Amino acid sequence: MAHAIGGLDPASSLAAAMATNVASNNFNKLDFYLVKNEVALFPRWNVYDTLYGSIKWQPNMGDTLQGLTPSPSPIQRSTFAPNVLADAPLKDIYKVGERNESAKLSYHRYESTRFRFLNSFESFWRDQLSYAHKDIVRQIQTSQNQFIRTLMWYQTPDVYLADSGAGRLSSSGNLDGSAAKVSLTQDQIRTIDADDDRTSATTAAIGEGGGQEYRDAICVGAGGTSAGLEAGYLTLKDIYQAMLVLQEDVQAPTFDRQFGTPKSSEMIKGKYVLVCSTEAWASLMWDADLAGTGGRRLAPANMNLINDGFAGDLWGKITVKFDPHPLRFIDNGAWVNPQTVTNNKVVPNSVYTAISDTATASDTAASNEVAFLCGADAFKAISVGPPPKEFASKNISKKKLYSMNWNGQIDLTDQFLVPTASATSVDHTENSWDLNVYGDFLKFISQTIHGGIPGDARHCLPIVYRRRRVA
Repeated sequence: MAHAIGGLDPASSLAAAMATNVASNNFNKLDFYLVKNEVALFPRWNVYDTLYGSIKWQPNMGDTLQGLTPSPSPIQRSTFAPNVLADAPLKDIYKVGERNESAKLSYHRYESTRFRFLNSFESFWRDQLSYAHKDIVRQIQTSQNQFIRTLMWYQTPDVYLADSGAGRLSSSGNLDGSAAKVSLTQDQIRTIDADDDRTSATTAAIGEGGGQEYRDAICVGAGGTSAGLEAGYLTLKDIYQAMLVLQEDVQAPTFDRQFGTPKSSEMIKGKYVLVCSTEAWASLMWDADLAGTGGRRLAPANMNLINDGFAGDLWGKITVKFDPHPLRFIDNGAWVNPQTVTNNKVVPNSVYTAISDTATASDTAASNEVAFLCGADAFKAISVGPPPKEFASKNISKKKLYSMNWNGQIDLTDQFLVPTASATSVDHTENSWDLNVYGDFLKFISQTIHGGIPGDARHCLPIVYRRRRVA
């Protein structure tokens, strides 16, 4: 475990300085505490990773992710009338096809700000290190889920546009300009960098194939050839129709298990998964089709059931999972970030939470939201954490702990540059940089490897709708 504090050379200045400190034993046990903390936190932020994060990656496995997907032979008859025994039999010859998907792996690094080492380590851990560690774990897992969600938006070939029960696929009509949803390549996706407007660094193919121009064409106020294809409110009938697209038109398989979780959830077996916001789910409670003039219609089996991170069950065919920060965009198609910093406080972005209740396009309210109706094997992605299952063992040795390495592990290190007063400065007001040889500072570091390939991207259907809060 490179740079883990328990794995430092005992001869280092930091270890030597701690030798006479009463807190040194606690400091040496820090690795075990970090591991326990990390295992407890990762599942809280797993949304898409538990659906599609199934590929285990180890160092030296190469920089390209290759996926070979077998394709079954097609069913090419509607009726079947074989010859009688007195005649020569006919025969079918079936050939199994295959397709190859590949993607370059990517990586990202995370660091905390540096911490001043204090003699009272107990106080240092409780007040600063613990919180910083929880925060970096949350950010790593959020980034992994955003990576998978990015693939789910840009690599799916079509989008379902909700419209108060009269929704349809965006491919069923013409949109303004040349906008039409397409499956973008991962090389194209890497150029978006949170800005996929064709007038910026991206190309027309990206902007119109799923980028800002495409989203602009499905928003309120689009007009032109997009009239009638603008996203409206999400209803149970829309979800049911989108489910029929996956079940009948795409013939996407349902899930049978989750990945990266201590136990599989029974709620997911044999069902599709709808990933949406708590706001969208709450609006469904007041759906008009729950109690029509002819009695209850489209009644869900249980909309109040909460189990293993899932909420509710629709018609025995769909189970719901919440995205804490769903994709939202304003009426010109631009994405909006969920949070901002005001007066040193992290607060929800006011544009992200605002909803425009008029039919006029608004650039100050993220009135449009994306949910994902997911079938099995739409994507496969490299898993990021948590640590291997061996950490659950009470008999794990320190030697074995240090030899383990997993994607996204967090280490505590003193190996970095720190500011120091310049030797040429008389009043020592000028700063220069020097090695942290005295061990005055510590920081958390982590590196994650990301990679994902579509199994069959058609098995995932994004649903775009107009946000609302039903009174």
